[in-house]
Amino acid sequence: MSKNTKAYLITAFIAVFFVVGFFAFKEALPEDKNQRVYNILKPYLPYELEKRLGGLTIIYKDGREKEKPKSANIFLITDEIDKEWGREYLRVKNGILEILDRDKSVIKSVEVSQSELAWLRSFFGENIEK
Repeated sequence: MSKNTKAYLITAFIAVFFVVGFFAFKEALPEDKNQRVYNILKPYLPYELEKRLGGLTIIYKDGREKEKPKSANIFLITDEIDKEWGREYLRVKNGILEILDRDKSVIKSVEVSQSELAWLRSFFGENIEK
């Protein structure tokens, strides 16, 4: 092989490595969240994250066993837990977000803007408006 061919192969290998790395990084990122609404919901979410030496641990508030996922998957898993919880314990009526308890009683109500409502629909699903 000539020097030019080797240089092209090395350059192509490095480029492919960066492209694959970029897509892997982008896939591991959590979905965008509306900070105001998400901060209101945080105390009611069914888990907390605990820092540990090897990454993060998901500690469930209902006493289930701790979950220690790989660091690359932690935010994808917490997004799924958030969505499942939201489908069950959130509802929107006339622009008011209602957070429900296990008995389906309203424990907190918050007025949301149109952009916040759009985020709620996209993150938790269209059926949040009951």
